[in-house]
Amino acid sequence: MNQWENLCELTEDALCDIARSMYDSDVKAFEKAITDLAQSGEMCAYKTAAAMLATVPMRAKSAKNNFTDARFGSLENDVYLDMFLNACEDQGLDADGYMPMLMSAQYANRKSALYGWDKSVDRYLTELARVDFDRAADYVDKYDSKFGKYAILIKVDKNKAINRLLQMALYGKNIDKASVRNVLMDYDEVVGVLFSLYGRSSAKERVAIVRLLLTYRNDVRVREFLQDVVSSDSSKTVKKAAAAGIKPKKSKDAAVAIERMMTEGIGLPQAEWKELFNDSKCAAVADRIFFYMSGIDGRPCMLVYDRGVFLKMDDRPIDKKDNRRIYVLHPLDVTEELAAVLPKEIEQPFLQIGRPVYHRIDGERYFSNRLAGTMTTHDEFYENLKKFGFVMCEKRAAGEPNTVILRICDYVIGVEFDTLGEADAVSCGRIAYYNAADVVKLKHAHYISSASPVDSEKLPRRVFSELTYAAYRLFSAA
Repeated sequence: MNQWENLCELTEDALCDIARSMYDSDVKAFEKAITDLAQSGEMCAYKTAAAMLATVPMRAKSAKNNFTDARFGSLENDVYLDMFLNACEDQGLDADGYMPMLMSAQYANRKSALYGWDKSVDRYLTELARVDFDRAADYVDKYDSKFGKYAILIKVDKNKAINRLLQMALYGKNIDKASVRNVLMDYDEVVGVLFSLYGRSSAKERVAIVRLLLTYRNDVRVREFLQDVVSSDSSKTVKKAAAAGIKPKKSKDAAVAIERMMTEGIGLPQAEWKELFNDSKCAAVADRIFFYMSGIDGRPCMLVYDRGVFLKMDDRPIDKKDNRRIYVLHPLDVTEELAAVLPKEIEQPFLQIGRPVYHRIDGERYFSNRLAGTMTTHDEFYENLKKFGFVMCEKRAAGEPNTVILRICDYVIGVEFDTLGEADAVSCGRIAYYNAADVVKLKHAHYISSASPVDSEKLPRRVFSELTYAAYRLFSAA
């Protein structure tokens, strides 16, 4: 068994005693043990090395290999990272030897000494990227298998970092492309680039483009693009990749998925609806809702689905070869003529015919107080939060209001709220509408405080109505 393997087997107290004894008796031997651990390629060894360094006296800033400066101050973990880098230099260990350990800090147990290095590694990598971006990015590509440190590279040079990620997502080999796509998902400026690449790419490359576009499937432009791919691409493999990402789930959530298609105005060709309705749960939903397609005269033609066939209101089936898109009928699509023939008492899998429609109130542009002071119980609020798909926003400062958001198409609604502890209640504050692209997403956290509200007059009628309806449902006020 190697020395580093023996060190990894020690208890915390025993490791502390040995590390201090080793450091006090022979600093070079201590450094050798640290660098051996760093070269092992094992997370347990990296954590042991960081734990050993944490037990020895913190040395003053060294004159060599010191990445900290007056901008950062003398943060404790910065100094320990300096000590580690100096030990690597003394032992002749270059960046390829110690970078794997630095990149692993972000994935270590949060209570470990190694995880405490993570912000110091961020500062180190930032300084390196400012001096030599490509070198820093090469280290991330080589030693960060999940590409988490691209968040740092993006802060230094967003265009360069995103371009590198795109190249890996589309053309890279032997890498975790799912992780690359996870990093890119927060940057929807990529969508336009992918659209432009699609027409001049091979079938294999188009599959990669489609898989990356699926990351942005909440974008209306992307959904329409993928639907066109399904209907017109010459490659069956490309079509299959696109279709897999835009069809509602065939599951117990069929009603929720189809309702979402109504709220977002998603249409499918007749053949795709029929394929979807081969699932009995989806077919059961279809039997009790209404659809429409644009008629030749531009007016909506209302449809129902009955035993595998779309029927007009006169019970005549539509042409099997008709490739016009069919949409789930929304109350805003209903003309006075159609309203007269819609049955009012039908029991539906989701509220369609009797669905409330919300319009702007005079003077209600960037903020609305229409629900201010509306209260619901604490339990009901959090149940509705999950039920209707709202996401809690994180705060950048303590004084920011509590806010939840919900996305529909290219917009989100932000609903401010207060928790009334003594009353076991939640009270609604202001609501506002934002561009979805302005929501900041860092890993799994969402931030809206830096975004400016959108003038509600600029929102499409359906989107405004549905976002506002969601706020009412959140507080059980609909």
